[in-house]
Amino acid sequence: MKKLCLMLAGFSGFVAYAQPEIENWLMNQGEYASYWENTGGMGNPDNFVFSTSTVLANVTRVCYNSTYVWVESDGMTTSMGQFLNPGAPSAQDYTYRFPRTPTVPATKTGAPYEGSIGLLNNGVPVYGLSNAHYYNGSGNNGNGTGTWNVEVYLAEGFVLDSTLGAHPQQQGAYHSHAKPYRLYATTPSNEHSPIVGYAFDGYPIYGPYGYTTAMNASSGISRMKTGFSLRNITTRTTLPDGSSLSAADYGPAVSSTYPLGTYIEDYQWSAGNGGDLDEYNGRFCVTPEYPSGTYAYFVTIDANGTPEFPYYIGTEYYGAPEVDDITMGATITVPSSGVTCFTDPLSVNEAAQKETILVAPNPSNGVFNLQLPDISGSTTVEIYNTAGQQIFTQTITTNELLIDLSAQNSSGVLLLKVTNNGQSYYSKIALK
Repeated sequence: MKKLCLMLAGFSGFVAYAQPEIENWLMNQGEYASYWENTGGMGNPDNFVFSTSTVLANVTRVCYNSTYVWVESDGMTTSMGQFLNPGAPSAQDYTYRFPRTPTVPATKTGAPYEGSIGLLNNGVPVYGLSNAHYYNGSGNNGNGTGTWNVEVYLAEGFVLDSTLGAHPQQQGAYHSHAKPYRLYATTPSNEHSPIVGYAFDGYPIYGPYGYTTAMNASSGISRMKTGFSLRNITTRTTLPDGSSLSAADYGPAVSSTYPLGTYIEDYQWSAGNGGDLDEYNGRFCVTPEYPSGTYAYFVTIDANGTPEFPYYIGTEYYGAPEVDDITMGATITVPSSGVTCFTDPLSVNEAAQKETILVAPNPSNGVFNLQLPDISGSTTVEIYNTAGQQIFTQTITTNELLIDLSAQNSSGVLLLKVTNNGQSYYSKIALK
């Protein structure tokens, strides 16, 4: 069995997702969270010390039913980068809930400027667009949310690590504000970016590269350009939607002290900007994981790879978010019945495939009936033994196949690989 586990690890980079909201999470495989702590702190000589904690890294449990997926993590991962602010990450005990069938309301919900707005697939939260300060009439000294909210990347981008665009806040909650580079770095820029996480409305967040034509997977690959840009203003007396403010709510005039970009409200979305993405920082499109199409958000960077506003999602959600998620998952519990839960990546993959691929009987004396969902084109079926050797392969154009392994004269667990339209699915089958 040890050899089989190693073999599966080798295949992990090729797995495509039949139900990505279940399968896409990076599950803990026995690793502990680790990080670089700046013991010098800002304003002092930097001194980075690498530490390994006793906290489990990445996602620790996934549960689901037909309506929701629940994801649990402590908000930490391995080898968190060198953030400049003092302090260290600590375990947070998150439970987030995602709708499996997102809905699109007529009235949109604002994405919180403070706290979490989504979750990376390694269990680290994505935070909103503000650093929790606003202009209070005399400076950026207001705490919380106001009329002119300090934009986080201009204010804090220099302290974020380069691995996930993240850092811990005062209570130790490690979180990302922009460019989770590690999660898409191994995918070339001439390929569609992978899913890096999910927003709280249940829609996926992809890395920065997608198909040039939204509904055409053969159209080439392009960097997804935001439709947001800085407003053409010299005074801050109106909001991006054009509404005029009372004098008490004016922001400071544009200056070297308060340059354009200081506040979230300095930005405005316009179709005339020529972006690929709508005002929510997403679009309806086909992707490798959703070949029939889905709404998807994209990480935004400029041509030099620098994070670009709004980084993950816009100032509102496209879909209807789970309100309890916005409270950092503090009020969410996984139901005690009617759900399926997993704590390791193979189990999650296998459970999802049970709704996609049927093999019976299993275990078998060597003869298996394979049934697949509705497919198009040809499908390749492969079977590997525990030594990683291919013992069966056949290409079919139907959704059923009789597999006869009775001549193998062996018993044990085998790996079944099914590939269709560039997507691969894995499951275990057993010989008696």
